Amino acid sequence: MADPRKTLNPQRRKRRLGDMLVESGLITPDQLVFALGHQKTHGGRLGSVLVTLGYITEQHLESSLGKQLGLETCDVESINPPPEILRLLPEAVIRKHEIIPLAVKGKVLIVGMIDPTNLAAIDEILARTRLARVEPRLVTETTFRRFISTRYASAMLMDQIGNDTGLDRSNVQPGLPGSPTEGLDEISRRVRAEDPEAAVPIVVRLTNYVLKQAIDRRASDIHIEPYETFFRIRFRVDGKLATELAPPLRLHPPMVSRIKLLSEMDISEKRKPQDGHMSMRVDDQDVQFRVSTLPTVFGEKCVIRLMKKEAHLADLARLGFSPDQLKTIKRVIRLSQGLVLVTGPTGSGKTTTLHAAINDINDPDINIVTLEDPVESAIPGSNHVQIAEKAGLTFSSALRSVLRQDPDVVFVGEMRDNEVSSIAIRASLTGHMVLSTLHTNGIVETFARLMDMGLEAYLLASCLQLVVAQRLMRRLCSQCAKTEPIKGDTVVEFNLSPEQVTTALHRVPVGCKQCNETGYRGRIAVYEVLAPNNNLRAILRANGGEDALRKACDDSGVVWLWDAGVARALAGETSFEEVRRVLAPPE
Repeated sequence: MADPRKTLNPQRRKRRLGDMLVESGLITPDQLVFALGHQKTHGGRLGSVLVTLGYITEQHLESSLGKQLGLETCDVESINPPPEILRLLPEAVIRKHEIIPLAVKGKVLIVGMIDPTNLAAIDEILARTRLARVEPRLVTETTFRRFISTRYASAMLMDQIGNDTGLDRSNVQPGLPGSPTEGLDEISRRVRAEDPEAAVPIVVRLTNYVLKQAIDRRASDIHIEPYETFFRIRFRVDGKLATELAPPLRLHPPMVSRIKLLSEMDISEKRKPQDGHMSMRVDDQDVQFRVSTLPTVFGEKCVIRLMKKEAHLADLARLGFSPDQLKTIKRVIRLSQGLVLVTGPTGSGKTTTLHAAINDINDPDINIVTLEDPVESAIPGSNHVQIAEKAGLTFSSALRSVLRQDPDVVFVGEMRDNEVSSIAIRASLTGHMVLSTLHTNGIVETFARLMDMGLEAYLLASCLQLVVAQRLMRRLCSQCAKTEPIKGDTVVEFNLSPEQVTTALHRVPVGCKQCNETGYRGRIAVYEVLAPNNNLRAILRANGGEDALRKACDDSGVVWLWDAGVARALAGETSFEEVRRVLAPPE
């Protein structure tokens, strides 16, 4: 057997990945120290930690690892082995050793490996396939997970359902050299018999596949919808719904029952809406799913919201605030007391913003307590309380208890009623910094909403230190976006000045494999940020109307959401079409 370590350049292998990245200027020494500390606390490979923190890209990681080990690399787009090659090894072995069977050349099996020096994996591959040699290729941890959650799972699932009869087998050898009596089909049957996963019911595998695929695609919601002759599964990615699968209709009832069972819902009740929660560990990520079912004419529609619970360290500086906005936020959240509100519709990133604020002030000498339903992300050093209304632990009762726990900072998931809001405001006036969210369209509407909830204007004027309104817009795909001049009707609609038109980097969506042909990949945020000054506080105490409040905001230099969105489009980060879709123009 060929020892894979002999194929590696020993000089390159001695150089550590972090040192190579610092030497090449891709990261700074401080970023390396921070990433190593994060790795020590949360685990994982250093390369994956650096990608998660946003210090390097996947392409940088692949290139650096390839140079370090002296091996060829292969990204997820170049990996497309046929099912016959994938069946050479059981799923349990592939997941255990983090390997991808790529191709068979003569007596050699080419395998993608996260750790090409893993001799135990090489030995097991040779024992199971009875081939002469294994030739490793380097894949990153993210590439492996993405492949497992998409192409591998899809190929195996469709094969089991029975929809693989049309697969192209022309590029697969009928038999393996050196094993004349055992071709790929025979090996596949033997592997299936040895693999306990093969006996898992198809509904379980379909459900697992959908959940994993949704995580890999960065979906926020999964829609499972029955119709008269079919049912479809759609993902909401970057705020837009798109069909992902259309399995046989016969699998819909058992699939919904499976999800309800995992969510501790009543599987016998199909005529009433139900809500539930479930948690799963998928590819080393703790993910919580909020599940809702609704009876329709053709069966139960199921919607699943995804909430990752990984302990990531969100950074305020990376959320898209302008320098002035970021300076204001950092100043206010370090005050000893007051109320900070982040507003916007569901799914606009409010909790992410507040978690980033908590991370920014998270020090050993500060007692931070959060009240959430559900706890979306665990922040080391903070005390998270899961609201459980069925058990009597409501926001109001939990907040009263938390205030007896000597907190410095309290995060209340939502100011949903007068009782919670009143307690939160009293807490903010008695030496606590209170952070919370509210569902309003903008910062001006926030004042009216709080007073509609029965809060006294003079209390609001005294405690409110910061209001942030935000929206999420889709980011143009960096691989395929096309630059073109701004059209005349766009200039008129968005009231652009000649200077804006001439200096703009105007881009439009095109579509490619990287963005799933949508032209967009990821999202960016736009914000309104207001730290009330004495003039605005005086207007609040006098119960000033919306027009007076808006003028005071204008006078204090607030950048409105619409203007922030237009600026993003002029910078080439998003399109004017997306600004039009997400934001309301000024009246």
